[in-house]
Amino acid sequence: MKKLFVVLAILFIGILVAGCTQPPAPVVTPTPTPVPTTAPQVRGCYAVVADDPQFSVLGTALRAAKLETAFDNGSFTILAPTDTAFGRLPNGTIASLLKDPEGQLKQVLLNHVINQPLMAVDVVKLGEAKTMQGTVLKINTTDGVTIGGAKVTKTDIVCKNGVIHVIDRVLVLPVTVKTATPTPTPSPTPQPSVTITFTQDLTTKPWPPTVYIPVGGKVVWKNMDPFKPHGIAALNNPDPKSLKYFGNGTPQNIPYGKSLEVTFDIVGRYDYTTIFQPQTTGTVIVTK
Repeated sequence: MKKLFVVLAILFIGILVAGCTQPPAPVVTPTPTPVPTTAPQVRGCYAVVADDPQFSVLGTALRAAKLETAFDNGSFTILAPTDTAFGRLPNGTIASLLKDPEGQLKQVLLNHVINQPLMAVDVVKLGEAKTMQGTVLKINTTDGVTIGGAKVTKTDIVCKNGVIHVIDRVLVLPVTVKTATPTPTPSPTPQPSVTITFTQDLTTKPWPPTVYIPVGGKVVWKNMDPFKPHGIAALNNPDPKSLKYFGNGTPQNIPYGKSLEVTFDIVGRYDYTTIFQPQTTGTVIVTK
């Protein structure tokens, strides 16, 4: 009877303890509040150049040529020479370009802009590219990549309005050598009659004594030198036509105040020599 009482007492205590023990409350883990993230803003090509100290000369040139906002609309490839590249130009070149900022300087800068975005993988597939200045730049991939002869030292600087590739020299404009076309000297209008005068100061008028006459025209040699009996003679010319007009090789003297008149009826060039000191050569050109 005593053992039964003990067992019942143990059971009673167990039930009482079980009824008083509560299960632990569940632990609630708070949901973290998401922190908004802002994607880095891609800047324009000019801003990239202006903020990079290696492009200080290029930035100055772009501002001088008023090209800071020229490429805001569109997408371009900028071939950016470094300050070192500008330093390789002949002494005084930069100062000279800055004197004409919206002329020659602007043209040189546009020679570094391609009117489409070309990443490095695109560039190496091309053989050439045309700049906004109109120059066609050859692209070579034999030893690295060169564009227009300038070596590309850094690629794919992405900006809002295109991409920048760094080059090691300035792409100066090609020099076009213009050969001056000589202006033809018009032949004098043939005159039906021309007078050549020997003067007392040992000159002839007109000078040089080359005259143009038409077929059937005449030349009159007149001696106005009172001190000498001037004259003319054919040159040592095998052409019988020259001998015909100039006395068959025999000098024809012209006394003071007198004239010798010759009519030319055959087209050609006829050279003669004058008989006086100093001696000179004259020409008669007969045209149709």
